[in-house]
Amino acid sequence: MNNIYVRLFIRFVFYLLFQVLVLDNIELSGLMNPYFYPLFILLLPLNFPQWANLLLAFVMGYSVGSFSNNAGLHAFSSVFIAFIRPFIISTIFPQNDTDDLEELSIDKTGVLNFILYAFVLIFIHHFIFFILEVWSFTKFYFTFIKIFLSSIISTLLIILSEYLFWRKHSN
Repeated sequence: MNNIYVRLFIRFVFYLLFQVLVLDNIELSGLMNPYFYPLFILLLPLNFPQWANLLLAFVMGYSVGSFSNNAGLHAFSSVFIAFIRPFIISTIFPQNDTDDLEELSIDKTGVLNFILYAFVLIFIHHFIFFILEVWSFTKFYFTFIKIFLSSIISTLLIILSEYLFWRKHSN
């Protein structure tokens, strides 16, 4: 059980530092803001109680947001996707597919299922974040394009990281 907590701590620190030190300093024409840190929420253990998932999502969102003066927006978006995550999991994955899994990953769920899972939650996260950031419908089309492009680039980054760093290769 301690192995889970060590992995969570390492992921938390890595995702936080990568987001704050690398991705927050990348400007992609104002239309794409890659957010990598929601992967921490996507990979939370399935057997954790929901209150723990919500608390960890809040801490991650608040930590990322405190470096960019958007702590409330990041925290709310993160807690919201942690809240709806069980519903999304039960919708995308049949019950018997996740019963024996400790956590979801690309090698345990399949590429297409994981991409769908990641994209849906990332899109919801970005939708909430950017709509609350703008707090207006006057630039609706620009905001929607930003949400969509940022969701695509974030999902691609997440899939790439799953393949490069976290995938367990079976021999």
